[in-house]
Amino acid sequence: MQNYTFSSNFTTKIDVRQAKTATTHKITLLYIHGLFSDPWGRKPETCCQIAAEQNIDFIRFELIGHGSDSSNYEQADFPLWVSQIEELITNFAQGDIILAGSSLGGWLALLLAERHPDRVKGVIGLAAAPDFTMDLEQHIFTAEQKQQLSQTGRLEFTNNDFTYIFTQKMFDSAHHFRLLNRSIELSCPLYLLQGMKDASLDWRKALQIAQSVSRDDVIIKLLKNSNHRLGHDNDLLELRHALTDLISAIRAQ
Repeated sequence: MQNYTFSSNFTTKIDVRQAKTATTHKITLLYIHGLFSDPWGRKPETCCQIAAEQNIDFIRFELIGHGSDSSNYEQADFPLWVSQIEELITNFAQGDIILAGSSLGGWLALLLAERHPDRVKGVIGLAAAPDFTMDLEQHIFTAEQKQQLSQTGRLEFTNNDFTYIFTQKMFDSAHHFRLLNRSIELSCPLYLLQGMKDASLDWRKALQIAQSVSRDDVIIKLLKNSNHRLGHDNDLLELRHALTDLISAIRAQ
């Protein structure tokens, strides 16, 4: 783990791990965490373990405004996060890339897969939440909550899974990165793991994503007793299955 200052001048912690032995087919697994989360919990640890077992590179990092950079949270927005990941891809990721993204990270993973079809060879969405800001604005927020967000620039919002702080800056920038109002042009397989007891995201979001993706090789796993965290043993086992399947498919190419 090290501190890394991005070209945006924000500094967050990153963890870059190389495969133990050299291989002719380089693969990098890059994990993207969710909003108000971090890359140090059970899901990223599982990804780290699998990467070591499969002898591939692994990258995890704190999104701007999270973890050690949490004091800058209200300055963060989608252009900063996208440029941050692209900088990691350019400077640290070698060979073919698998993106594993949780919630907001799933949205970002889909965006980056579209932008880098020559590098990204697989995506895993863990309660992937593209367009969640639009869902909140159109279907969840009350008139009073919308007014507070607009007038003060921030809103504290609580559900059965988490308490979030939303900013108007993030919501405004999100409109330019929408995915579900068009076809998602992926050039790689997509795995979607979604809990059906998710209080932060309607489980039908996974079906929306699949319907929007241009490819046919989309696999959805609906986990009946899982929530937004997807941190139970059976959730992590599904993550393991998805990752090992993708790694095997990439190596067979």
